[in-house]
Amino acid sequence: MGPTDRFYADLPSFEGFADAVDPARYTDAPTDWFVAITDVRGSTDAIEAGRYKDVNALGAASIVAVLNAAPGLDLPYVFGGDGATLLFPSSHREAIEGALRGMRDLARERFEMELRVGVVSIAELVQAGFPVRVARYRPSPHVCLAMLSGAGLPEAERRIKHPEEGLRYALAEQPGTADLGGFECRWEPLRSRNGLVLSVLVQALAPTPEGRAEVYRGVLAELDRVLGDLAHANPAHPFTLHISSDPTAFEQEARLRGGRAGVPYMLHKLQARTLAGVGRLLLATGWRLPGFDGARYRDEVVVNTDFRKFDDTLRMVVDVSEEQHQALRLTLQAAQDRGELAFGLHSSQSALMTCLIFNHEGNHVHFVDGADGGYAMAARPLKAALKGR
Repeated sequence: MGPTDRFYADLPSFEGFADAVDPARYTDAPTDWFVAITDVRGSTDAIEAGRYKDVNALGAASIVAVLNAAPGLDLPYVFGGDGATLLFPSSHREAIEGALRGMRDLARERFEMELRVGVVSIAELVQAGFPVRVARYRPSPHVCLAMLSGAGLPEAERRIKHPEEGLRYALAEQPGTADLGGFECRWEPLRSRNGLVLSVLVQALAPTPEGRAEVYRGVLAELDRVLGDLAHANPAHPFTLHISSDPTAFEQEARLRGGRAGVPYMLHKLQARTLAGVGRLLLATGWRLPGFDGARYRDEVVVNTDFRKFDDTLRMVVDVSEEQHQALRLTLQAAQDRGELAFGLHSSQSALMTCLIFNHEGNHVHFVDGADGGYAMAARPLKAALKGR
């Protein structure tokens, strides 16, 4: 273990999501840590071709692979729909970069997709005047979610995605291995209870952290006003959580863990279908088996979802009515016209959920994105608004 390995684990946590936009909650990341960013190249085209489940699976799987490469180490990460942002210490760099190269190989071999992977030193970002800051949000007793802030994050993304500069940060083309134990995709799409699932991206434009925090507080207050209570807009709800019985629902999990075809693929698909059947029975009856409580699991899933998060952009997937959608759009448009923020919205009929299961007794995390592209599609109007400033 390195001297700063417990940086994230030792951060004080907070339980109210509104605190995620408070600069005082954040701590500078150690300068011997790194920022890793993954994203599916051409994700918009893939989504428009109907492959949004593949895109989501690769984004979530890159988080799973990194966490499995550093067992026992608590690391901050944010799922972004078509990729992820992760922070890790120099003491585990070799193992984690090997896992990321392995994910890049899996994306090519099993999905015929290109997963871009880049790593930037936090020391390099800080020396150039781009800080990286981290906070620890606790939505439930068993799970903490990282919130990220600072100019270092968009700068790291800019460097990694730059056509020429990005070559410096790309991982070498050599083999790697990704362990995807704990990765699951077994829930049916979460159908909207109110009419629409809305993927929301909001980026405040004030020049100071305090000014941006004030804008975000206003957005969250408006959300609570429009939605009644933001927590109640979670697309994951006991009424919408159903484990799938569709044999095609386990395709992404089987490919990632077993390959495109052959015996390993078939065995992983059979295992997923079998365990899904057991899960359906336990949830329907409320029965308990060692390690799984059918009466409590749905409620744990609801509170362990990442349907709202912050990484210097406010990201949410919320279940709303058409009236709420229009009220929120009008409010955000007015703030954008005043130059306070830029935003992007994308609506769909359901949400997708991809899961990271450490155990079924509390320690499980569920990544939520809107169907039909969610965050990736909402990013298009956001980028257009930022470009038009």
